Amino acid sequence: MGNEQGTPVCDWDSTPDALWPNWMADISDSKSVAELSIPGTHNTMAFYGGALVECQRWPLSQQYKAGIRFVDIRCRHIENNLTIHHDVVYQQAILGDVFRDTIAFLKENTGEAILMRIKKEYDETGCTQPFDKTLKNKIEAYGQSNFWVKNQIPTLGEARGKIVIIENYPCASVGINYWSLDIADDYHVPTIFHTPQKWSGVKDHLEKARYGSCSQIFLTFASGSSGGAYPNAVADRVNPELYYYLNGFGDQTIRWGIIVMDFPASILVHKIIQSNK
Repeated sequence: MGNEQGTPVCDWDSTPDALWPNWMADISDSKSVAELSIPGTHNTMAFYGGALVECQRWPLSQQYKAGIRFVDIRCRHIENNLTIHHDVVYQQAILGDVFRDTIAFLKENTGEAILMRIKKEYDETGCTQPFDKTLKNKIEAYGQSNFWVKNQIPTLGEARGKIVIIENYPCASVGINYWSLDIADDYHVPTIFHTPQKWSGVKDHLEKARYGSCSQIFLTFASGSSGGAYPNAVADRVNPELYYYLNGFGDQTIRWGIIVMDFPASILVHKIIQSNK
């Protein structure tokens, strides 16, 4: 799929068209993470379960190579482990897989940082400890030095080579509190005929991020869905609007904050990256 102007802003294949694995390397260490324009994926690991559930096609390692620097990781707490879910649907992975692949990428690209929202998803089953204790154990197992776990926004220099945890679960005690961000996530799009309203909300929040305080992280979800508008259908209508909106600013350096997408094409990811120049 594309759009009426022919620019492929959604990608339905498993391999990106172009790669930007180390785009952060040329940005000053002194810049706060909050000052950047960062491409991200919504429900980053949602590859299974049919069209209503699936949100991405690129494997995690390919997302990183393509330039994605914010990932949305949904974990079910089950028997003191953290499995990756989209609602009820298990996504054939555990949090350890995500940590392993992310750390491997950062070891190869030491100038980069990954912002990782960790959200508690679906029902908890068979656990003898709270979610945050299980998460802390996982972080310790993969090496505390590989993570930013302070409840403050790091500079890029402080974040390089690390997973910056953004906590989104009860009794949170690890990393930046998700609710401290300025967030637009109107995820319920009742039908495809409601995508213009969805885009209007995205655009309004991007304008807020453009002029807002650079000490605040802005997080804009361009994704949405419902039983009447599957994620791929929403992306096919909102992603073109997002691309042409950003493209209208040419080569200007603009802080858009984090922009989170379903099925983004490389050209859209790169357009966000270019806003940092």
